[in-house]
Order: sequence, then C-alpha cells, then structure tokens
Amino acid sequence: MAEKKKFNWRAFTTLYIVVSGAFITVTGLVLYLSPPGRVAHWVEWRFLGLLKEQWQAVHTIFAFLFVVAALIHLWFNWPIFWSYLKHKLQSGLRMKRETGLATFLTLGIFVLTLVEVPPFSSVMALGEYLTKSWSNEQTEPPVPHAEELTLAAFARAVSLTPQAALRRLTDAGVAGADTSIIMGELAEANQTTPKILADLITAGRGSGVGGGSGGGAGRGGGWGRMTVAQLCAQEGVPLETGLARLAAAGLPTQAGENLRALALAHDREAFELAPIIRGEKEK
Repeated sequence: MAEKKKFNWRAFTTLYIVVSGAFITVTGLVLYLSPPGRVAHWVEWRFLGLLKEQWQAVHTIFAFLFVVAALIHLWFNWPIFWSYLKHKLQSGLRMKRETGLATFLTLGIFVLTLVEVPPFSSVMALGEYLTKSWSNEQTEPPVPHAEELTLAAFARAVSLTPQAALRRLTDAGVAGADTSIIMGELAEANQTTPKILADLITAGRGSGVGGGSGGGAGRGGGWGRMTVAQLCAQEGVPLETGLARLAAAGLPTQAGENLRALALAHDREAFELAPIIRGEKEK
C-alpha cells in the first residue's frame, strides 16, 4: 500500500501567493475603473454582482493575506533566501554601477510620482478621468452622500417638506417609509436604490437606471428592483390606470409586485413594462 504523501505547506503557500496576487490585480483594476463612492452608493453600482464596497473589502483582505503568506513563504525559505541575499550583497559590492542605478531608479520613480511628472502622473490622470466619466445628471446625487441622509433631511435638500416626501413614497407603495429613516436603509429594505426613491420623491420622470444595478449591467438593469406602484408613481400614471393597462396587456398584477418577477412570469423584460404603463402601443 502506497504511503500517503504529506501535505506540502511550502508549495501551498507559494501557490496561494500566485492565486491571491491574481485576485489583487483584478480587484485593483476594478476599483481603478469604478465610479466615485458618491455615485456608486447612490445608484448601487455593481460589477459581476458585487457592490463597490464589496470589491474594496475583497481587495483589502486579499492584500493583507498576501503579505501574511509572503512572510510565511519567507520563513519556509529563510536559509535559501539568506544565502541568496549574502551572495547578492557580495556581488553588489563588485557591481557598484548597477547597484547605484537600481537605487537611483527606485528613488527617482518615487519622487517623480509625488511631483506628478508624466508618465506617472498620466496613470493617475487616466484613473481620475475614468472616475469622473461615471458622473452625470442621472447618476449624481442632489447633495453629496445623500444616501446617508434621513428622509426628512433629504426632503429639505430638494426643497420639499418631509411630510410631502413621505406622502409620495407611501403613495408609491414604499414600505417602512418614515421621516427619520436613512435613505440608503430605506432603499435596501425595499430592494431598490436611493436614486429610485429620490426620483419618486421629486416626481422625476427619468428611469433612474443609468447605474441602478451596476454600470451597463444589461437591458432593464434597474427596472426590476421596482414595484408596479413605484413605476407608476415614477411615470406619473395613476396606480389604478397602470394596473388596468397591465391587465389589458395580459399582465394582471398587484401594486406591490416586483417588476422583475412580473416580467419573468410572462417571458418579458422588466423594462418592457414601462411603455405599457404609459399607455404606449406595443410594436
């Protein structure tokens, strides 16, 4: 009977460093291309189903564990590393020009990055440009970090009384609405985004889905998070009229039904329901 091989912790650590390094690269790239926090939180930007703060958490944890694994790898290979280091130090004394150039280059990159000299500043400028490209009238909150405001504070920020904002949300079928509740928490409780709630409060006609479920997530990205009542309120259509139009189109439903669930039940896309509610003829 063959002897069972022992688990090779040294090989495991090396492979983990390689795999986690790949994860750090991917998460770093996603965060480099992601929208600024105020936009990401307002429209609940997602990539591959994950929110920006989830990507940040994954990046941080993997970076931390990468350092831990690197230290463990160094401990496993300390005799080899120390021998290699002594050899290189001795060789370095005989390679003064090469050692000096390597040191000068390292310090030079550090200094040129701090003083923002191309091409190092170009990398940061590109990142800033990509970040700003997410910001537009459809994705920017009316005030910075509006999702952290209470409903009352948000209402005042958009020149409404808290009672008027509360009434509009209640009429739209938003559950748990209260003037003291945080906008982000209310959106999460209703499986929607702070932006869609803001559209309901301000009676906006926009779809609110420019980033609703995550930058270009596909057709009908943010509609599916809404209820029939919310969409009717957003489109300025009386709830009874909207329900009647849906029923006439072969889509009988109730005010609180989720649009995605309604669309799937009838082999449709969620975004196709808005024209029906508006009374537009289907082509």
